[in-house]
Amino acid sequence: MVANVDAKLADRDDPPDWRDELKAYLTSGIAPTEPTEAKRLRTQASRYVVIAGQLYKRGFSTPLLKCLNLAEADYVTREVHEGICGLHSGARTTVSKLLRAGYYWPTMNTDCAAFVKRCQPCQRHGNLIHQPAEQLHCIPPAWPFATWGDDILGPFPLAKGQCKFLIVAVDLFTKWIEAEPLACISAHQVQKFLWRNIITRFGSTTQETPFRLVYGSDAMIPVEIGEPSFRRAHYDESNNEAELRENLDSVEEIRDQAQVVAEATKQRYKRRFDSRVKPREFREGDLIWRATGEARKDPRHGKLAPNWDGPFRIQHNLNNGAYKLEHLSGEPIPRTWNSSHLKMYYS
Repeated sequence: MVANVDAKLADRDDPPDWRDELKAYLTSGIAPTEPTEAKRLRTQASRYVVIAGQLYKRGFSTPLLKCLNLAEADYVTREVHEGICGLHSGARTTVSKLLRAGYYWPTMNTDCAAFVKRCQPCQRHGNLIHQPAEQLHCIPPAWPFATWGDDILGPFPLAKGQCKFLIVAVDLFTKWIEAEPLACISAHQVQKFLWRNIITRFGSTTQETPFRLVYGSDAMIPVEIGEPSFRRAHYDESNNEAELRENLDSVEEIRDQAQVVAEATKQRYKRRFDSRVKPREFREGDLIWRATGEARKDPRHGKLAPNWDGPFRIQHNLNNGAYKLEHLSGEPIPRTWNSSHLKMYYS
């Protein structure tokens, strides 16, 4: 049995061992025939020593560092990073621990960084990415109440009626806000909110306020009666109607000016937002992690809950940073996901 195992090991094509050249020079004086390579080897070998057939490097933090091949390096890296005493430290800390333990190989920093990058627990519990992954795409509104922006906020602490979410609709031109608390989020609840608070509440526009349609003038608040304002103190009934009509004639210009100011503000915000963008693009078939989000976290895990779940597969790229995802089994995941909530999976 032992002979068969040794034969299999002898037949296996192992990668070249970086220690062989140094050990051959230090033990037998074998050097390359090329003068430049021979000089390089002599200079490099001055920092190494062979003791009982094992190569060691003269270190600064530790007198002698045991030199390891790739297989041994993978074992000690895995043990220090995720073993019994491992803390899933970062690459730099892992390298420091290996040096203090007395181990060395030439590509320690690169190998430890790659190992930490591939570590699944580290990826699953990694910090959320707050840097934007896609440029800002502005939606220019054409006129008041032409375009609404909807969003769902929460979960919040439980309120009356078990409400813990807030659905908000904002008119992109006037910034008019409609909001309503909800106990749960579903497509039916969102549809009811839009129908009740926007479509049927305001109905079709008459281009006038209800007060003006009834009384023929704009409303005056009660405080202007107790303490007359300028328009109350200098009220001229004969000119009031004509001036109100002139105001209505100029309302389009006021709206156009407001739209120009709003568009300029959006462009300034877009430039500032885009300056912080670090693009994260994914292709169809890529494996990714998805940010867990507070709503999907298991409350029993508390602060130890993972920040990312998955892995999932990119099903479709919908452009502008939007993606459709699917499980590894091929089952599609509902809704679209923005690249700001995704990161690459490494294995």
